[in-house]
Amino acid sequence: MILVRLIMSQLVFVLFGGFLHTLLFRRSKSRIPFWERGGVIYLLGLGGLGFCLFLIGFLGMRLTLGIILILAFLAGAGWIVLRRSEIKGLFEKRHTTSRFLPQRLGKLRTVSCVEMMLLGGLLVNVALQFQYTFGLPMMGFDSRAHWALKSKILHHEKTFYSESFYDSERIHPQVRHPLLLPITQVVVTQSLGVYDDRLMKLPFFLIFVSLLFLMYSELRRYYSRATALCFLLLLATLPQFATPTDGGITSGYADAPMALYFLCTMIFFVRWLQLGNLVHLSLAALFAIFTMYFKDEGIGYVVSAMGALLLSLLVFKKGAWGKKILMLLLFIGLMILFLCPAKIYSNSLSVGKGEYFESILNLRSVRKNIGQLAQILSSYRLEMIFNLPHWGILWIFLIFSMIYNVKRFRVQEVLFVGLTLLFSLCVLTVIFIVLPWDLAQFFAGSLGRLILHLSLIAVYLIALLWKERMSENSESLKLANHDSS
Repeated sequence: MILVRLIMSQLVFVLFGGFLHTLLFRRSKSRIPFWERGGVIYLLGLGGLGFCLFLIGFLGMRLTLGIILILAFLAGAGWIVLRRSEIKGLFEKRHTTSRFLPQRLGKLRTVSCVEMMLLGGLLVNVALQFQYTFGLPMMGFDSRAHWALKSKILHHEKTFYSESFYDSERIHPQVRHPLLLPITQVVVTQSLGVYDDRLMKLPFFLIFVSLLFLMYSELRRYYSRATALCFLLLLATLPQFATPTDGGITSGYADAPMALYFLCTMIFFVRWLQLGNLVHLSLAALFAIFTMYFKDEGIGYVVSAMGALLLSLLVFKKGAWGKKILMLLLFIGLMILFLCPAKIYSNSLSVGKGEYFESILNLRSVRKNIGQLAQILSSYRLEMIFNLPHWGILWIFLIFSMIYNVKRFRVQEVLFVGLTLLFSLCVLTVIFIVLPWDLAQFFAGSLGRLILHLSLIAVYLIALLWKERMSENSESLKLANHDSS
């Protein structure tokens, strides 16, 4: 029975994501790869349902199982209505489906030994993450005392206007962080009827798998199957990303999910730059909103992406660049509007007293930390270049790729992603400067987890930098771009 309830809890996300995906692509005639569609549907569903539940809670309604089921029913009904013609056609042509399985098996027989080895390594990593999800409890301090505590309060009290969120003696010091992560965990616990800190980690595992689907589809636009799997394996096996503790994807922290949604934002912004389709801009805007609702740092990263995008449009002035800027400014306004409820709620929360509750805009701390800018930059160097147990050769490979392929920055999307990474690193530096805490102590426990925010973008930038040198041929690239438009 628990297994059935657990599956149903994830079906809620799928229904909501399917509705949003169909709503966005209902007028699009392009062919969307199966892997991409599956990944995007789940990611959209988790973020979209969590956002809707936040708005419901913001309006003072209780987050009960009944509310979740009503939203799931409405989303499922809307999905069926939007795809009724396709469903009807499926039943009319069901005699043609018998050839589907042999065709797919025929494609599987063409997989080379190298591809099988890469795929095997990827599946081993996925199996490890599955084991971490259900085999290990939440072990990090923040995952238990911050995120899991909030989800536990929401599970039992079903509102974030309870005394537990306003009493500084009962809640974690960083009370003002967004609530998208705890809300998605509550969807699982409410469906189960019990609070279980292992089972409620299932969405972490599934968004990881969904990202692999989306990233593989994106890489296949540029590369052969083997090369795409190589880059995918580089992303999936990053030690800091794959660890079950300290901010890893299944650790219970919000860092890896936020980084994952930020990567999705970048992927669809790049597609919008390349193809100019409004649906890609809409998807990027949605993923940007979800990024900001995972952690406050996401706001800075999204602002960095917006600045880099505007700058790349002004530098290249390709096509209808003026119209693109107006469209982007419109979507920026909509994103600010969607962010307002979260900021209104967080500002309503009381801030306690003591070291951890001290305002981050303390001028004394800012003056002290500006004097430690050299220490901050040195810490970056030690963490990113020399901390091989955290990052392997990721950052070394990135530096080499940028130097060896420096001319690739003449391409609009490459410049955009590179500037976003640079601006995001500057945002991280500003955060360190305004923090009221001792930097040496803070870096010892948290620097790797915060650098993780940028690591997935680094992998994507590496893939874009090598595109011309490693892609199969220009004609296949054009066909891939056409198919995924």
